[in-house]
Amino acid sequence: MSDFLPPDPDEEALVRRLQEQNAQLAELAQAREPVLVVAEPVRVTVFGETYTVPLTARDIRAALPTPAAVEFEEELACAPPHSVGPLLRKWALETIPGDPVDRVDVLIAAERQVAGGAGTAAA
Repeated sequence: MSDFLPPDPDEEALVRRLQEQNAQLAELAQAREPVLVVAEPVRVTVFGETYTVPLTARDIRAALPTPAAVEFEEELACAPPHSVGPLLRKWALETIPGDPVDRVDVLIAAERQVAGGAGTAAA
């Protein structure tokens, strides 16, 4: 009897999706775009649903319930410069409803919209 398990197509698809998300996030992190002012949360439509995504510390703080906002403030206050972007992403994900893997796609769509020059929320 063999210990070999046949590959699970659903698991393999999820792994590919996670790898693609990681690549997209790395690409966004490396982008050397001009600094844009994001004046308000960004509205994006992903999977046929519209989401409002906070991308600034101010908007993330406002979207979090009080206990989480306090924790966010503490983490942000102690964060070195190189970790602020990942920290904002981590907490922005907490404000997006739905499946954790789907939330990453929503965050990527919002960041791409801003990187594309929108700079403010889309209608």
